[in-house]
Amino acid sequence: MNRLLLDSNKKERLDIDLNSVDLTLLASTKMAKLEVEMTILNIQSIFSNLPFYQEHYLEIIQDAAQYYTPVENSFINTFPFKQQALYLGDLLQLWFGNKWKIQTAKDLLTQKNTSTVDEHAPLYLFQLGGELFLGANTALAWSVAEQKIVSVQVKSIWQYAVFSHLCIRPKKFQATQAIA
Repeated sequence: MNRLLLDSNKKERLDIDLNSVDLTLLASTKMAKLEVEMTILNIQSIFSNLPFYQEHYLEIIQDAAQYYTPVENSFINTFPFKQQALYLGDLLQLWFGNKWKIQTAKDLLTQKNTSTVDEHAPLYLFQLGGELFLGANTALAWSVAEQKIVSVQVKSIWQYAVFSHLCIRPKKFQATQAIA
């Protein structure tokens, strides 16, 4: 049932019976559905299930759908480059390859860090920010000793930035592409 009405500004408005509209065809509904389907992990949940990720590591880094799972607050932001998101697959490669795993205090600016670090209680970096040339470098990491997220200052982010760009990523599958 369509009706032509006048609103308070004397403009014509068409009222449509919503039962006659397929809401699944609306772009905003499609986007909302995709957002609901997308899982965003947080660091605490990853480390509470670390044995699972260790066991399924190879499957995750080879499957684009699993690899590109977003991880909350996980990125590298180094001036003069733009911020780059890091995904589950990136982090697993960096951590299990010992590239973003700090096991000794020598990699930290000791006067600015109070976190306990050793080979039995490492820090797993998941966010880096700073300047490649000037050295103002901060990071967020999971502390095994404290079982929480800690903020630390690393001596240099060059190595971490380079390692993050060396991650081997699977090609993203585009569901909208034609198969034939």
